[in-house]
Amino acid sequence: MSAIDPAILADLSRAYDSDVERRNQAGVDYRQPIVDKWISHLTPGCRILELGAGTGQVAAYLTSGGFEVLAVDLSPENVAMCRRRGLSAVVADMAGVGELDVPEFVPPYDAGLAINSLIHIPKDLLSGAMESIRTSLRLGAEFLGVFWGGEATEGVWEEDWTDPPRFFSVYADEELEAWEFPGFEQISFEALEEDEEVGMHSLVVRLRAV
Repeated sequence: MSAIDPAILADLSRAYDSDVERRNQAGVDYRQPIVDKWISHLTPGCRILELGAGTGQVAAYLTSGGFEVLAVDLSPENVAMCRRRGLSAVVADMAGVGELDVPEFVPPYDAGLAINSLIHIPKDLLSGAMESIRTSLRLGAEFLGVFWGGEATEGVWEEDWTDPPRFFSVYADEELEAWEFPGFEQISFEALEEDEEVGMHSLVVRLRAV
């Protein structure tokens, strides 16, 4: 069971439910080069668990490349959109995914990724969430985590455009690079260029399940 405050989870679910149509118009966009670089290390056709899959653009991209993907998202509307894309998708909190009991969830997976979704987990709960994720992956599985980098902060963004506003954790580069991820070893860490529109940048962490 996830340790995240149920109120945070409920607000996140409502926020993404209300924003699904706008998000569905996006493409893989800035995520494509990150994903392409990561999948170059994977076995073709392997089974991938995507956490915080949104409306399914990345999962669909991976599926079109021959991978078998299960898309997991907290928002029922996001999951419904993933299914309309023909994807296998389930509603779940990624921080407790290891306890998921539905037919679509068949661990252990060969790889996992979470792009700008672990940023919704309070920092003091991130390690516990990663422990749960680790139980869903086979030994040696690759995991890709993309976080927001900038001034280290966490809390609800009252100026957020969604209703209700969402909870975010933003990491300083050195803070995340030194982070201990239980059950994983760090393969690489990369800070990308700042996105001028949001005033932050992506932190890309590549891990291996041990």
